[in-house]
Amino acid sequence: MAADVNEETVSEVLAELAEAEAAEAEAEAEAARAKATAARLRGSAEVDELADDDLADGEDIDDVEPDPRGWWSRIGRLIVAVVAVVVLAVGSLVVTGLMLVQHEKVTAKKAHQAELIKAASAGVTALLSIDFNRAKADVQHVIDLSTGSFKDDFTKGADDFVKTAQQSKAVTVGSIKSAALESENGDTGVVLLAASSTVTNANGAQKDPRAWRMSVTVARDGDQYKMSNVEFVP
Repeated sequence: MAADVNEETVSEVLAELAEAEAAEAEAEAEAARAKATAARLRGSAEVDELADDDLADGEDIDDVEPDPRGWWSRIGRLIVAVVAVVVLAVGSLVVTGLMLVQHEKVTAKKAHQAELIKAASAGVTALLSIDFNRAKADVQHVIDLSTGSFKDDFTKGADDFVKTAQQSKAVTVGSIKSAALESENGDTGVVLLAASSTVTNANGAQKDPRAWRMSVTVARDGDQYKMSNVEFVP
Protein backbone atom coordinates (compact mmCIF):
# COMPACT_ATOMS: atom_id res chain seq x y z
CA MET A 1 0.00 0.00 0.00
CA ALA A 2 2.79 2.34 0.92
CA ALA A 3 4.65 1.38 -2.22
CA ASP A 4 1.71 2.31 -4.41
CA VAL A 5 1.44 5.67 -2.73
CA ASN A 6 5.08 6.43 -3.29
CA GLU A 7 5.00 5.49 -6.93
CA GLU A 8 1.96 7.67 -7.53
CA THR A 9 3.59 10.55 -5.74
CA VAL A 10 6.78 10.21 -7.75
CA SER A 11 4.79 10.15 -10.99
CA GLU A 12 2.95 13.33 -10.07
CA VAL A 13 6.21 15.06 -9.14
CA LEU A 14 7.83 13.98 -12.40
CA ALA A 15 4.81 15.22 -14.33
CA GLU A 16 4.93 18.56 -12.57
CA LEU A 17 8.68 18.82 -13.27
CA ALA A 18 8.06 18.04 -16.95
CA GLU A 19 5.37 20.74 -17.17
CA ALA A 20 7.68 23.21 -15.41
CA GLU A 21 10.49 22.40 -17.85
CA ALA A 22 8.09 22.76 -20.77
CA ALA A 23 6.85 26.10 -19.47
CA GLU A 24 10.44 27.28 -18.98
CA ALA A 25 11.32 26.20 -22.50
CA GLU A 26 8.26 28.01 -23.85
CA ALA A 27 9.25 31.11 -21.94
CA GLU A 28 12.78 30.98 -23.35
CA ALA A 29 11.42 30.49 -26.84
CA GLU A 30 9.08 33.49 -26.40
CA ALA A 31 11.98 35.56 -25.14
CA ALA A 32 14.04 34.54 -28.18
CA ARG A 33 11.17 35.49 -30.50
CA ALA A 34 10.85 38.84 -28.74
CA LYS A 35 14.57 39.51 -29.15
CA ALA A 36 14.42 38.58 -32.83
CA THR A 37 11.45 40.88 -33.38
CA ALA A 38 13.25 43.72 -31.61
CA ALA A 39 16.35 43.13 -33.71
CA ARG A 40 14.29 43.23 -36.92
CA LEU A 41 12.62 46.43 -35.83
CA ARG A 42 15.98 48.05 -35.05
CA GLY A 43 17.39 46.87 -38.37
CA SER A 44 14.42 48.26 -40.30
CA ALA A 45 14.76 51.63 -38.59
CA GLU A 46 18.46 51.75 -39.39
CA VAL A 47 17.77 50.85 -43.01
CA ASP A 48 15.14 53.59 -43.22
CA GLU A 49 17.55 56.12 -41.73
CA LEU A 50 20.26 55.06 -44.17
CA ALA A 51 17.80 55.36 -47.04
CA ASP A 52 16.76 58.85 -45.89
CA ASP A 53 20.41 59.88 -45.61
CA ASP A 54 21.16 58.51 -49.08
CA LEU A 55 18.15 60.34 -50.50
CA ALA A 56 19.20 63.56 -48.85
CA ASP A 57 22.76 63.16 -50.16
CA GLY A 58 21.46 62.36 -53.61
CA GLU A 59 19.25 65.43 -53.67
CA ASP A 60 22.25 67.63 -52.95
CA ILE A 61 24.12 66.27 -55.96
CA ASP A 62 22.09 64.88 -58.83
CA ASP A 63 18.53 63.86 -57.95
CA VAL A 64 17.06 67.32 -57.15
CA GLU A 65 14.83 68.44 -59.98
CA PRO A 66 15.50 72.05 -61.07
CA ASP A 67 12.84 74.53 -60.16
CA PRO A 68 11.21 75.68 -63.45
CA ARG A 69 10.68 79.09 -61.93
CA GLY A 70 14.45 79.45 -61.62
CA TRP A 71 14.91 78.91 -65.37
CA TRP A 72 12.19 81.42 -66.23
CA SER A 73 13.74 83.89 -63.81
CA ARG A 74 17.16 83.57 -65.49
CA ILE A 75 15.62 83.80 -68.97
CA GLY A 76 13.66 86.87 -67.89
CA ARG A 77 16.81 88.57 -66.61
CA LEU A 78 18.58 87.72 -69.88
CA ILE A 79 15.74 89.18 -71.94
CA VAL A 80 15.74 92.34 -69.85
CA ALA A 81 19.52 92.68 -70.30
CA VAL A 82 19.25 92.20 -74.09
CA VAL A 83 16.42 94.72 -74.34
CA ALA A 84 18.42 97.21 -72.29
CA VAL A 85 21.42 96.82 -74.59
CA VAL A 86 19.22 97.25 -77.67
CA VAL A 87 17.56 100.35 -76.22
CA LEU A 88 20.93 101.86 -75.38
CA ALA A 89 22.25 101.10 -78.87
CA VAL A 90 19.19 102.60 -80.56
CA GLY A 91 19.34 105.63 -78.27
CA SER A 92 23.00 106.09 -79.08
CA LEU A 93 22.29 105.92 -82.81
CA VAL A 94 19.45 108.44 -82.49
CA VAL A 95 21.62 110.85 -80.50
CA THR A 96 24.47 110.41 -82.99
CA GLY A 97 22.08 111.04 -85.88
CA LEU A 98 20.72 114.19 -84.26
CA MET A 99 24.25 115.41 -83.58
CA LEU A 100 25.23 114.81 -87.21
CA VAL A 101 22.14 116.64 -88.48
CA GLN A 102 22.83 119.55 -86.14
CA HIS A 103 26.48 119.60 -87.19
CA GLU A 104 25.48 119.68 -90.86
CA LYS A 105 23.09 122.57 -90.19
CA VAL A 106 25.75 124.56 -88.34
CA THR A 107 28.32 123.82 -91.06
CA ALA A 108 25.90 124.88 -93.81
CA LYS A 109 25.01 128.07 -91.95
CA LYS A 110 28.66 129.01 -91.46
CA ALA A 111 29.40 128.30 -95.12
CA HIS A 112 26.49 130.51 -96.18
CA GLN A 113 27.65 133.36 -93.94
CA ALA A 114 31.21 133.04 -95.25
CA GLU A 115 29.87 133.23 -98.80
CA LEU A 116 28.05 136.50 -98.04
CA ILE A 117 31.16 138.04 -96.46
CA LYS A 118 33.35 136.86 -99.35
CA ALA A 119 31.03 138.42 -101.94
CA ALA A 120 30.96 141.77 -100.12
CA SER A 121 34.75 141.75 -99.64
CA ALA A 122 35.40 140.97 -103.30
CA GLY A 123 33.04 143.73 -104.47
CA VAL A 124 34.54 146.40 -102.20
CA THR A 125 38.11 145.39 -103.10
CA ALA A 126 37.24 145.81 -106.80
CA LEU A 127 35.52 149.14 -106.15
CA LEU A 128 38.58 150.54 -104.36
CA SER A 129 41.11 149.17 -106.87
CA ILE A 130 41.10 151.18 -110.12
CA ASP A 131 44.15 151.66 -112.30
CA PHE A 132 43.83 154.31 -115.03
CA ASN A 133 45.93 152.09 -117.32
CA ARG A 134 43.14 149.51 -117.34
CA ALA A 135 40.30 151.65 -116.03
CA LYS A 136 37.65 150.29 -118.39
CA ALA A 137 38.37 146.64 -117.42
CA ASP A 138 38.49 147.52 -113.72
CA VAL A 139 35.13 149.30 -113.92
CA GLN A 140 33.63 146.36 -115.78
CA HIS A 141 34.94 144.04 -113.04
CA VAL A 142 32.99 146.10 -110.47
CA ILE A 143 29.87 145.82 -112.64
CA ASP A 144 30.33 142.05 -112.91
CA LEU A 145 30.42 141.78 -109.11
CA SER A 146 27.22 143.85 -108.71
CA THR A 147 23.49 143.24 -109.01
CA GLY A 148 20.22 145.10 -108.54
CA SER A 149 20.02 148.85 -108.17
CA PHE A 150 23.73 149.29 -107.42
CA LYS A 151 24.68 147.61 -110.69
CA ASP A 152 22.23 149.76 -112.61
CA ASP A 153 23.51 153.02 -111.07
CA PHE A 154 27.19 152.12 -111.45
CA THR A 155 26.68 151.04 -115.04
CA LYS A 156 25.11 154.41 -115.90
CA GLY A 157 28.13 156.31 -114.52
CA ALA A 158 30.78 153.87 -115.74
CA ASP A 159 32.01 155.97 -118.65
CA ASP A 160 32.45 159.09 -116.49
CA PHE A 161 34.25 157.02 -113.87
CA VAL A 162 36.70 155.72 -116.48
CA LYS A 163 37.37 159.20 -117.89
CA THR A 164 38.02 160.68 -114.44
CA ALA A 165 40.51 157.90 -113.58
CA GLN A 166 42.30 158.32 -116.89
CA GLN A 167 42.49 162.12 -116.70
CA SER A 168 43.86 162.11 -113.14
CA LYS A 169 46.06 159.11 -113.84
CA ALA A 170 44.75 157.63 -110.64
CA VAL A 171 45.85 154.35 -109.28
CA THR A 172 44.04 153.09 -106.22
CA VAL A 173 44.68 149.80 -104.45
CA GLY A 174 42.12 148.60 -101.91
CA SER A 175 42.24 145.94 -99.22
CA ILE A 176 39.89 144.65 -96.54
CA LYS A 177 40.92 144.99 -92.91
CA SER A 178 37.95 143.28 -91.32
CA ALA A 179 34.48 142.12 -92.26
CA ALA A 180 31.52 140.78 -90.30
CA LEU A 181 28.00 139.74 -91.12
CA GLU A 182 25.51 142.10 -89.55
CA SER A 183 22.36 140.31 -90.64
CA GLU A 184 21.04 137.78 -93.11
CA ASN A 185 17.64 136.95 -94.51
CA GLY A 186 17.50 134.04 -96.87
CA ASP A 187 19.39 134.99 -100.04
CA THR A 188 20.41 138.45 -98.81
CA GLY A 189 22.74 139.74 -96.14
CA VAL A 190 24.30 142.92 -94.80
CA VAL A 191 28.05 142.95 -94.25
CA LEU A 192 30.01 145.58 -92.34
CA LEU A 193 33.54 146.16 -93.61
CA ALA A 194 36.59 148.17 -92.60
CA ALA A 195 38.78 148.79 -95.64
CA SER A 196 41.76 150.87 -96.69
CA SER A 197 43.25 152.04 -99.96
CA THR A 198 46.30 153.83 -101.25
CA VAL A 199 45.97 156.56 -103.88
CA THR A 200 48.46 157.73 -106.45
CA ASN A 201 47.45 160.40 -109.02
CA ALA A 202 48.62 163.28 -111.16
CA ASN A 203 47.77 165.75 -108.45
CA GLY A 204 50.73 164.61 -106.34
CA ALA A 205 49.31 161.83 -104.22
CA GLN A 206 51.84 159.08 -103.74
CA LYS A 207 50.18 156.04 -102.30
CA ASP A 208 48.34 158.20 -99.82
CA PRO A 209 46.39 155.97 -97.38
CA ARG A 210 42.65 156.25 -97.08
CA ALA A 211 40.39 154.49 -94.57
CA TRP A 212 36.86 153.39 -95.36
CA ARG A 213 33.95 151.93 -93.45
CA MET A 214 31.10 150.50 -95.46
CA SER A 215 27.79 148.69 -95.10
CA VAL A 216 27.34 146.42 -98.09
CA THR A 217 24.18 144.53 -98.97
CA VAL A 218 24.69 141.38 -100.98
CA ALA A 219 22.06 139.35 -102.78
CA ARG A 220 21.95 136.16 -104.83
CA ASP A 221 22.29 136.58 -108.56
CA GLY A 222 22.08 133.19 -110.25
CA ASP A 223 24.57 130.93 -108.49
CA GLN A 224 26.58 133.83 -106.96
CA TYR A 225 26.23 136.52 -104.33
CA LYS A 226 26.92 140.08 -105.51
CA MET A 227 26.78 143.64 -104.19
CA SER A 228 23.29 145.12 -104.40
CA ASN A 229 23.89 148.24 -102.33
CA VAL A 230 26.91 150.10 -100.91
CA GLU A 231 26.79 152.74 -98.19
CA PHE A 232 29.78 154.60 -96.78
CA VAL A 233 29.60 154.80 -92.99
CA PRO A 234 31.15 157.87 -91.28
